[in-house]
Amino acid sequence: MKNKTIHFIILLVLLALAACSPQPQTDVKPIQKNEQQPINSPTEKRELGRPAEFYAFSGNGDDNSTTIILGHYCWTENGKGCLVEPEDPRNLLSDTITGRVKPGDRILFSMGINPSWTWLSDNGLDTLQGTRVDITQIFKGVETRYKNVGNSLDVPEEPGRYFYLATVTWDLEVKGQANYAFAFSVSPDN
Repeated sequence: MKNKTIHFIILLVLLALAACSPQPQTDVKPIQKNEQQPINSPTEKRELGRPAEFYAFSGNGDDNSTTIILGHYCWTENGKGCLVEPEDPRNLLSDTITGRVKPGDRILFSMGINPSWTWLSDNGLDTLQGTRVDITQIFKGVETRYKNVGNSLDVPEEPGRYFYLATVTWDLEVKGQANYAFAFSVSPDN
C-alpha cells in the first residue's frame, strides 16, 4: 500500500510539472527569414521615420550647445526629390535654450543617430557627408540665406540673438529633406 501511495504521489507531481511546462503552439506559422533581402527594401524605408538628429554648437571649444527643434521633413523612394516648406524658426523656438557664441566664432554642424535606426546609418544618412545644408539666418526681422554651407557657418560680428533654420537635403538612394531650427546669442561676453 505504501508503495502504491508513493507511486501515486510521484505520478501527481509529474503530471503537475508537465502541466506547468511551456507547450509549443501549433497554430502559429513558422517565421521565415529571407536572407537575400537588401537593406534598402521599401519596408525598411517606411520604417526609418524621423531623420537623424542635427547638432549645432560653438566651434570655440566651449560647451555652448543650443536646443535643436526638428520641423517638417519628407522622404521619397521613387527617385524624385521632395521639398519641405520653410518654417519660421522663431515660432519653433519659443522657450528653448539659446547657444552662446562670440562675434566671429564659428558654428559647427554634425548629425547623430539613434542606434535603432540602422537603415539610416547603413546608408550614410546619419552624417552630413553627401548632404546639402542650406541655412536661413534671421536677425532683427531680416532673413539672410546661405547655400550649401557644409558643416560650419561663421558667426556675425553684430551682437544679438540670431535665429537659424537649417534645411538638410539628402540626395542619395533615398531622397529627403528636413528643417532644423536653432538659435545663438552673439555677444563678446560669451
